[in-house]
Amino acid sequence: MKGLFLYGAKCTNQVWSEIKKKFLDFDITYVEYSHDITQKAQCVEDITRWVADKYKDQQFDFIVGHSMGGIIGLELIANYEYKCDKVIFIDSSLRPANVFYRNLMTKENMDIYGGKILEMIKSEAQFYNENLNKSLQEEFDYTEYIKNISNNINIYGIYGDRGVRNYDKRIEDLCLDKSISQEIKFIFIENSCHMPMIENPEKVTKVILDIIN
Repeated sequence: MKGLFLYGAKCTNQVWSEIKKKFLDFDITYVEYSHDITQKAQCVEDITRWVADKYKDQQFDFIVGHSMGGIIGLELIANYEYKCDKVIFIDSSLRPANVFYRNLMTKENMDIYGGKILEMIKSEAQFYNENLNKSLQEEFDYTEYIKNISNNINIYGIYGDRGVRNYDKRIEDLCLDKSISQEIKFIFIENSCHMPMIENPEKVTKVILDIIN
């Protein structure tokens, strides 16, 4: 089984370091964006176009993307005719979400992992075009990709529960139209925020394996 993993903006494949240990029996491609591309990109689709061209001769059974990587995964299917059975995005904002989702990690996880992750983000930030940053932060709407994806493809959205297991507005706070949220199978990871694959890698791994198997 072949999979494509796409990390988020200002990250590296370091974000998959824990969960990739459980995917050794799979044929996984961990994409690494060229800094030349991220420095020139004006929007997410500029990176998607690069990914689409680089891997155009490969067929994947599933795509996993974190944050911006999830948007790239949706674009590959909606706009570039990539074929796969399942697309899984992890804490990707399809529209600007409410304040509930605007946090990197829980306080406890920030104390444990924050130094290393913030160092990674700071190191990578210099390679990201400011217009690309704005396209992920201001007045964006990527829900059209959900509308344009075939019903034969299963779409999963994995989000951190922000340490609040029974928060009854967690889907509402993603600010999606009902017609969009109905197309997504939501899964919430306990005790994690924007980086669940780092904060709770065991649960994220189990969820992905359950989805693809």
